[in-house]
Order: sequence, then structure tokens, then C-alpha cells
Amino acid sequence: MSAARDPHGCVAVITGAAGAIGTEIAFLLERAGAHLTLVDLDLPRLELLQAQLRRPAQLIAADLTNADDIRRVRQDVIAHHGTCHLLVNNAGIVKVEAFEETTADSVEQELRINLLAPALLSREFFPWLCLGSWQGDRWQKGQIVNIVSMAGIMPIAESAVYTASKYGLRGLMLALHQRFEPRGVHVSSILPGAVDTGMLRHEATHGGSPLNFLSEPQTPGQIAQAVMKTVRHPRVERYVPMSDGVSSLLVMLFPGLLARLVPFMSGIGERGRKRYLHQRGLQAVQQAQARPAARAAPERPATARTA
Repeated sequence: MSAARDPHGCVAVITGAAGAIGTEIAFLLERAGAHLTLVDLDLPRLELLQAQLRRPAQLIAADLTNADDIRRVRQDVIAHHGTCHLLVNNAGIVKVEAFEETTADSVEQELRINLLAPALLSREFFPWLCLGSWQGDRWQKGQIVNIVSMAGIMPIAESAVYTASKYGLRGLMLALHQRFEPRGVHVSSILPGAVDTGMLRHEATHGGSPLNFLSEPQTPGQIAQAVMKTVRHPRVERYVPMSDGVSSLLVMLFPGLLARLVPFMSGIGERGRKRYLHQRGLQAVQQAQARPAARAAPERPATARTA
């Protein structure tokens, strides 16, 4: 077994850093001794996060739907730190709306943030990830860790474009793992089930998929812990929880049976949704009322989607 990797002293770039998961990742990486660059559309929330950290971080406000902003992120990181050792592609959005009611702008925004931004960021930072750094008595090259989703395995009818973006992201990173691993750069993906964030609460109240509630939602801290395990002991994919990943993979061995299986699974998930709403004192919005609100990304456009 290879020695564990140590993030101490590494330069770590986290996108969607002001969201619930990004914040927890930042806390754990700072505690491990990493130098942080925090990227998000929402600068005031980045500043609030900075106030909770023990050491100054580089804060970059950027719109990840914009290729020029993505290029600027790389330029600012290299100008400030001179290198990058760890890229955490965490930013993402989900929109709860029927596919036939989506607009071209809505589809493009979801694909740009969830799929195109991680692709472009990985390309921008790859030369510096290849350079690596000394880690004790050995040379250690960089890493890319992606927050994907269980929707990258199991399609979600209520979030078709989100599903497409996560299928694409998972496929892209599996391909990059094959391409980059021989050059010493590790590429890994975290595939969470539902995570208890503002986005999940929006989905719970606005007609999101009941498949999100087949099991108890994870906490943002649990996803951050999975990221740290992957940083220290890289693996191609890590499912959180493992049971959701295994069951999703098994179901997708026979995709033709989805039409029969999903109604049964949705019934179980709907009971989980009601329990989730009751435990958190939330009230479901009637579907007719939910549709207009669903056209806007829940909370803010670059927060971390977790299910």
C-alpha cells in the first residue's frame, strides 16, 4: 500500500466554497495545513467564511458560466501562490423543473456550471498539478477531486439536465483518470446521495425527486470527510453512503427495468420526504405554485449541489 498523501502545505482551490459543502471542505483542509483559494460567485459569503478561518485565504469572486472568469481564476491563483496542488470541483446547481418547460438559458447554465466549468478548470490547472511538490522525502504530484452525485449513476426524471451534467462529469473524470494517472496526477470523484443543504430543502418543498429521500440525507461534514479521505488515499470513485452507490450500480445493470422499479422506489422515497419535512418543520409547496419559482436556481447560482 502506498504512503498516505499529506495536504499540509499544499495550495488547494475550492469552487463553490461559500456553500455548505464547500465551507466544510475549507475547514478541514485548513486544519490539515493547506493554503486555500476559495472561489464562489458570492463574495460577501466568501468573506463570512474567511472570518471563520484561522488563516487568510485567497478569495476569488467568479462566475463559472464564463470562460474568461475561469481563466482569470487560474491566473489569480498562480499569481498569488505560484502553483496549485489540489483542485476541488465542488460548485454546482440543480433546477427543479420539468424538462419540457426549461428554457435554453436554464439548460445552458446548469450544464456550464456542473460540467463545463470542472472541465475547463481541470484543463487550466493541469500543467501546475503535473509539477507537484516535495512531500517529506518524496515528490508528490497534484490531485483533482470532484463532487459529482449519485445522479451520475441513477437518472432523476425531475432533474433531467442535472442528471445529464452529472453523467457527463462522471464520464469526463473517469476518462481523465485514465489519461492523467500515468503522469502522476490523481483524478477522483465523490458521489454523494442526498445531502442536507439549502438545495435539498428546496427540492423537498418544491417537488424534487423522492429518490433523494430513499435513505437519510448525509451532512455536509460527511461529504467533506469523504473528500479528505480521498485527498489522503486517492481512489477513482467514492460513494457516500456506500450502500446508495452499490444499490444504484446494481439497478443500472438493467436500465430497461427503471420504468418498473422507479415507481416502487419513489413510494419509499416519498415517505422519506414527508419524514424529512416533518423533522425540519418544512411545508411542501403545491406543484402549481412551485413551477414558477423553480425556474430560478435555488438560493444562489453557484452553491454546491449534493444529491
